[in-house]
Formats: sequence, C-alpha cells, structure tokens
Amino acid sequence: MPKKVTKIERRGQPSHREDLRRELLAAAVEIVAREGHEGLTMRRLAEIVGVSPGAPYHHFADRRALLIAVALEGYRTMFEKTAIPSDSEMTGETALSHSFLGFIRFAVENPHTFTLMYESELIRPQLAPELATAQEQGFQQLRGEVTALTTHLSDRERAVRIATIWCAVFGYALQSNRAMLRAYPLEPAPDELGLEVIQQALRLLH
Repeated sequence: MPKKVTKIERRGQPSHREDLRRELLAAAVEIVAREGHEGLTMRRLAEIVGVSPGAPYHHFADRRALLIAVALEGYRTMFEKTAIPSDSEMTGETALSHSFLGFIRFAVENPHTFTLMYESELIRPQLAPELATAQEQGFQQLRGEVTALTTHLSDRERAVRIATIWCAVFGYALQSNRAMLRAYPLEPAPDELGLEVIQQALRLLH
C-alpha cells in the first residue's frame, strides 16, 4: 500500500504555474527516494502536486518518460557525490578511491533511486538511451583516470582491468544496496569494508 504523501499547496491552474515540470519532477524524485518507483503513477503524482490528472502529460509523455527523468536526476546527484572537489589536491589512486567510495555511499544512502537507475524496467529489454548516455559519461571519466595511471599497459589489458575494477566496485555497491552483505568475525566493519574492496580492486592498476 503506497505511503500517503502530503499534497503540495495548489498555487493556481497548471497553465499559470511558472515551472510545473520542475514541481512534478521534484515530487516524483521525493516519492521514489522514499518509497521506490513501483507505486508512482501519473495520476498519483498529479494528485500530490495538486493539478489535473492530465497535467503531467504536458511535460512527460508517459510514466516511463517520468521515470527516466527521475533516474537522470539520480545520476546528476551521484556525479556530484563522486566528483573531486575543485579545491582538492587529490590525484591518482586517491582520487579514484574517493570517487568509488562516493558511488558506494550513494547506493547505500539512496537505495530506491539506485534501483531505478540500475535494476528497473528502464534497463530492460534494453537500456534507455538517456540512461546509456549518463552511464557513458561516468565510464569515460573512469577510463580517462585509469588510462593516466596505466600507461605501461596495452589497450587490451587496460580494458580488461577497467572491467574487473568496475565489476568489483559495482558488485559491492549492488550488494550493499540490497543489504546482502553479512558481517563475519574476520571481516572489517561494513563501513570499512567498502574502502578495503576499493583498495584491493585498485591493485590492478599496477
């Protein structure tokens, strides 16, 4: 049963609102973050924002288009968390470790949004082109950083190691998101384990 979300105060008819799309998207992002995307419908979103049932369709062609927009907001937030601050002196492996740790933290702190971005109907039967573009942005950033640190490797060997590193980090983030990891006596505490996984993966740079 979807949780009740308080309606946003109506400020006038849809045509009189300055940026209804932004209001709709902000409400949808909030719903997905709190409850997941499964119960989000165009009608429910309209009710929450306080507009007619047809109003959202003037800004999003259908529910899938709405979910894509929410997922893209997720990527924007994630890239902010993984970016190296402009005033930082971090470089090389330290910078990569920072970015990967930000990615894992995003998955843990935003489980429903992460699921929409990486495990929802938006990736089946094939990845939505808009999401493919966002993922490619992240991959090219990773590829550029790894290339700068592995000039001693052939292009093929570098590609294999990038894939291996990403599988380790993404796999850990996915298991963390699903709460699949279990603490064992000989393992580090969960907060430390992510960093340990990253450091082990980055050994492949040498």
